[in-house]
Amino acid sequence: LHGDEVRIKEIITNMLTNAVKYTEKGSVTFSVAYNRVENDENSVDISVSVKDTGIGIKEEDMEKLFSKFDRLEQERNRNIEGTGLGMSITKGLLSAMGSDLKVESVYGEGSRFYFTLRQKVVKWEEIGNYEASNRKPLTKKDAYSVSFTAPGARILVVDDNPMNLIVFKSLLKQTLVKIDTVNNGDEGIGLAKENKYDVIFLDHMMPRKDGIETLRELKAMKDNPNSDTPVICLTANAISGAREGYIKAGFNDYLPKPVDHNALEEMLMRLLPGDKIKEPTVSDDSSEGDANNGVEGSGDALRSGYEYALSADPEALRSVPGIDIDTGLMNNGSAETYMNVVKLFYTTIDSYSGELNNFFEEGDYKNYTIKVHALKSTARLAGAMELGNEAEKLEMAGKKDDIQYIKDHHGNLMDMYIFFKEPLSRIFPDEDGEALDLPEADEEMIINSLRTLRLAADEMDSERLEEVLSELNAFSIPAEFKELVSQIQQAADEFDYEVIVSIIDGSGKIK
Repeated sequence: LHGDEVRIKEIITNMLTNAVKYTEKGSVTFSVAYNRVENDENSVDISVSVKDTGIGIKEEDMEKLFSKFDRLEQERNRNIEGTGLGMSITKGLLSAMGSDLKVESVYGEGSRFYFTLRQKVVKWEEIGNYEASNRKPLTKKDAYSVSFTAPGARILVVDDNPMNLIVFKSLLKQTLVKIDTVNNGDEGIGLAKENKYDVIFLDHMMPRKDGIETLRELKAMKDNPNSDTPVICLTANAISGAREGYIKAGFNDYLPKPVDHNALEEMLMRLLPGDKIKEPTVSDDSSEGDANNGVEGSGDALRSGYEYALSADPEALRSVPGIDIDTGLMNNGSAETYMNVVKLFYTTIDSYSGELNNFFEEGDYKNYTIKVHALKSTARLAGAMELGNEAEKLEMAGKKDDIQYIKDHHGNLMDMYIFFKEPLSRIFPDEDGEALDLPEADEEMIINSLRTLRLAADEMDSERLEEVLSELNAFSIPAEFKELVSQIQQAADEFDYEVIVSIIDGSGKIK
């Protein structure tokens, strides 16, 4: 079909959201069909209907239904979020498209909202089995073809969730774009003062300084080398009208999370300087790509420090209850990235749950909400969808200051989270349990590596960190250095540069 896909999705989303809000129990049924248009062989009338078993609408309230900000039965529906704008916007959009939103309702039994919209047909060929076509990319990852390369481009990504940073870099690996990553707003501002970037990506929800506060500080900087750099908001809360809200806040655009590689590449092709964008060559497309995005060297020599996870196959995760590997693969773009993300999900369960418990016990619900928001994203990247949904409920409770809900459900969230430790330990055994026949690194090599790691961490050079750690992974580390290297690897996984510097300085191994 040829039409306004974005607005039609917005209309349907608003209708479904409205139905769910006012349906405490029962069902919401979405239906779509089409009829050919007589005397116009290239058009169809699309019929869309959303029927619910909710509270229904009183006859005398029908005229209020599409009034801006006028919610029906305020007292009965006092716990329902929103301003009441959704259906008014929907009606306006349909009107602009030459259609109309109609409603049938019986008070106490439910409502049906529906419309008919004429659309031009581009091709009459049927799409086929949607489920099969949707799953096809999961089974044919090697069919992916990068749409451009830009080895001379440089971007900055600021996100407090290390998994999001791993996935972001993986999605752009074959583009050869140079990517700097940091995990908080202050570090992002620090890099933006020193370097000129072609695009900056800022996560919306971060502790201490969120994306909007970081953007304001960036724009207020004197002698800012990035005063004209496009800044994109990364958000897991992409709802109707979000783009307008983020643009009003000063962003150039926003990108929903989990990030879709096609949407990301299309955005960069639009925003990067034209002279930096190159057509991909056969070697660019067919190679594994440089995991370091612009660092010289072969893929094998510079393997990412995260690739120790790849001893496991994604199919092994089907034995783990609560993990949806199909969704996880779709959210990460490749089996390689997905297994690295699940590995990090597993190894950070203790530290992350400890932070959540501390915020909960201290009654710090602001940071608790930010942390549980990150857990929502982390869980969904790993394919732990039920855990992600439970985290989202607690996030919403935190935003509404519903402290009682948090107190009643925090324990259940922790139980669901910690449950994954045992089954995932069988997929990712501790390094001590792995029998690897590796050459032993000598002391001089490790001392030199520590010097390089400290310098890279001080300069927030994640690419160099990955390079050195991957080289160390090819050797057996002597017992006296094993814990030190493990601590550095853990901090690198979480993009915590200050901790890396502190660990190395505190070890007394280098001067």
